[in-house]
Amino acid sequence: MTSQYLISEGNPSAKSLFADKLRSTTRAQWCLLGILLAACLCYTWSLDANGWANAYYSAAVQAGLHDPVSYFFGAADWGNSMSVDKPPLSLWIMGASAKIFGLNTWALILPQALMTVISTLLVFKIAKRSGSSAMALIASTVFAFTPITVLLARYNNPDPLMILLMLTAFHSALLATEHKRLGLLWLSAGLLTLGFLTKQLQAFLVLPAILTMFLLFAPYSWSRKAKLGGLATLLLGAGSMAWPLIVDLTAPGSRPYVGGSKGNSMFELVLGYNGMNRVVQHEQDPTAALLPPELRSVDSDAGFFRLWNVNYGQEIGWLLLPALVACIAITVRLIRRHYPRGEAIVAAGSVVWMTTTYMLLSFMGNSFHSYYTASLAAPMALCLGLGAQLLFAGDTSRTRRLLLAATLIAAAIFGKAMWQISDDFPGWLGTCLLLVTLSAATLVLVQAPKPWITQVAAWSAVASLLAGPIFCSLLTLKSPQQGSNPLSGGVSRNEHSLSRFLAGIKNGEPAWVAGLAIGNDPGPELTKVLHNSPDSCTWAAATYPGQTAARFQLASDRPVMALGGFAATDPSPTLEQFRELVSAGRICFLVPQPDQLKVPGTSDDVLAVTRWVESSFKPEKVNGVIVYRLVGTSG
Repeated sequence: MTSQYLISEGNPSAKSLFADKLRSTTRAQWCLLGILLAACLCYTWSLDANGWANAYYSAAVQAGLHDPVSYFFGAADWGNSMSVDKPPLSLWIMGASAKIFGLNTWALILPQALMTVISTLLVFKIAKRSGSSAMALIASTVFAFTPITVLLARYNNPDPLMILLMLTAFHSALLATEHKRLGLLWLSAGLLTLGFLTKQLQAFLVLPAILTMFLLFAPYSWSRKAKLGGLATLLLGAGSMAWPLIVDLTAPGSRPYVGGSKGNSMFELVLGYNGMNRVVQHEQDPTAALLPPELRSVDSDAGFFRLWNVNYGQEIGWLLLPALVACIAITVRLIRRHYPRGEAIVAAGSVVWMTTTYMLLSFMGNSFHSYYTASLAAPMALCLGLGAQLLFAGDTSRTRRLLLAATLIAAAIFGKAMWQISDDFPGWLGTCLLLVTLSAATLVLVQAPKPWITQVAAWSAVASLLAGPIFCSLLTLKSPQQGSNPLSGGVSRNEHSLSRFLAGIKNGEPAWVAGLAIGNDPGPELTKVLHNSPDSCTWAAATYPGQTAARFQLASDRPVMALGGFAATDPSPTLEQFRELVSAGRICFLVPQPDQLKVPGTSDDVLAVTRWVESSFKPEKVNGVIVYRLVGTSG
C-alpha cells in the first residue's frame, strides 16, 4: 500500500496561468540553456584570479601527480608524511584533470565549475517532476546564483562534488520511488557512498529526505518498504566504511599519517574531527584568546537565526525567509492532499531536505565555516520553486492572498536589510527593489482586475528578490579568494564581522591566523633554495601549519612536510621520528613559524621538534626568513 494520506485523490492541481505561459517544452529548454550558459560564464569568469585557491588541496593534487601512493591516500606531500583531513575523491578528480592539462588554476577549478553547472541541471530536472517548467526554471536560477554556490564553483574545495552526488542520489531515489525501480534505489545508496568518500558524514544530510520519499510514497507494503529501506541503508553503511577500513588496515609505514586524527585512524576522523565534534562542540575555541577582544565570541552563535546573521547572510540568507515560509505552505498542502503523487514526492523530499539541513547548520557547534551553507542551496532552491508555484497560481482565496502578500513584504524588508550589510551594495538599488516588491505584494493582495497584471506583479516580485543574491555573486567574481575560508560578497560594515576579520587576514593581521588560514609565501630566494635542495632529501623542508607548507611545496615543486598537519595540532611526526629522519638525511631544512608557536592547541610534538632544531642547529637567514639547514651539518 502507498501513503495515500499525502496524495491527492482528486484531479491534479489546476495549471496556473504562469505555467501555461511556459507550456512549450522548447521555450523552457531555451530558458534553461540560457541559465546554464550564464552560470557557466559566471563560474569561469577570470577564474585564474584565485591562484591556487585552497593551497592545502592544490598541494595534495600536486603530490598525487608525483606518486601513486600519495594520489590514492590523498597525501599532502609526495614524501607521504600526512594526508589531508578529508577523503580523497575530489582530489582524484582534480588530479586526473591536472594530469591531462597540467597543474594550474584552470585544471584544478574548472571541474568544480562544470560540476556545479550539472548540479543546476539536476535541480531543474528534479523540480520539473512537479509538472511545472516555470517552477523548475525558478529553482535552477536560485541554485545557480546563490552566492555560496557561485563562490564554491570557483574554488577547489570538495563541496561542489559532494553537492552533485547528493543531488544525483536524491534524483535517483525520486525515480526509484515514483517508478518502482529498485536498481535506482541501490544506485542512490552507491552515490551517497561516493559522497562519503568526498566529505564524509556531511553528504548524509540528504539521507532523511531520501528515506522519507521512499517510505511514504513507494508502491510497496510498509513491511517491504522497511526491509528495502533498511537494506539500502545497510549497503550505504558498508560501502562508506570500506575506505576507512582500507586506510586503517594498511600498515602505518606504507601510507601517510591520517591528517586531523590523534591516533592515525580514519575511523577517528569520521566520528570525531569530521563528525560529531563539528556538531556538538559549543565550547569557546582556545585560540580566541589571541583574537582582538571585539572579535571574541563569549557564547556560541548557534540558534535558529544563525544563518541570517552578518557572518553568513551574504552566503545563503537572501532568500531564507521566503524559503522557510514555502516549507510551511508546502507541508500544509501535503497534509491536505493538494498534490498529485508525483508532485507530492518532490515536495516531501524537498521540505525534509531543507529543514534537516537548516536545523543542523543552525544548531551545530562552533567549528562552523561559512561554506558549509552550500549544503542548503539545493533544497532551498527546490522549496522556493514550489513556493513560487503558489505565488503564480492566481488564488482567489482572500486568506491565501493575504499570506502571500505578507510573505513578499517580509522578504522585501529583510532583503532591504541585506542590501545595507556592505558599502559595496548600492543602497539606492536596494530601495528601488523594495518598492518593486511592495508594489507587487499590493497587487497580489487586492487581486488585480486582469490576470496579466497579477502575472507581471509576480514576475516583478521574483526578479526583485533574485536581484540581491545575483548582485552579491557578481561582487564575488571581482574578489580573489584564497585560503581555508573563502567568503562571498562584499566586506561588511560591521567591524566585528567575519568578512572584516578575513579582510585583515589577507593583509597578514593577525599573523598567526594568516599563516593558518591562507599560508605564508616562501618568497623568491627561499623558493630557489628549496627547489635546489639535494635530491637525497625526501622533503626539501618541514614547516607548519598546513597552508604554509602547501605554499612552500607549490612554489618550489619539492615535497614539504607539514608538521602537525593542517593546523599543527596533530601528533605527527613525533620528536623521535623527526630526529631519525634528520639523521637519515631525509629533511633538508626546517622553517619555523614563530607566530604559530603562540597558538594554544599547537601540538606538543611540533613544539618539541622546533625547540630541538633551534638548540641543535645554527639558524640562517634567507630573504629575511630564519631557516635551519638539517643536512651537511652536525646536529
